[in-house]
Amino acid sequence: MHKPVSCKLEDGSYCIDLRGWMCPYPKYMLDPIFDKLPKGSGQVTLLVDCPSASTDVPDVARKKGYTVKDVSQVNDGEWQVIIEY
Repeated sequence: MHKPVSCKLEDGSYCIDLRGWMCPYPKYMLDPIFDKLPKGSGQVTLLVDCPSASTDVPDVARKKGYTVKDVSQVNDGEWQVIIEY
């Protein structure tokens, strides 16, 4: 398992690569990610490749009060989950 790679995009949003992280780990990364970001200031795109993460991550984000803007397959076996924070 590699360390998550994150980057800040020009529009102030973030992209975090969690590919290679098998469930349940991607959903457990939400608290550490959002604890470091100022609430209400943008969005985070999470890249995941575990099929369960494509549903678990959005479900957990919603339960924590975040808005899930999009969940879509971007490549064969890879999804992006866009969450407003």
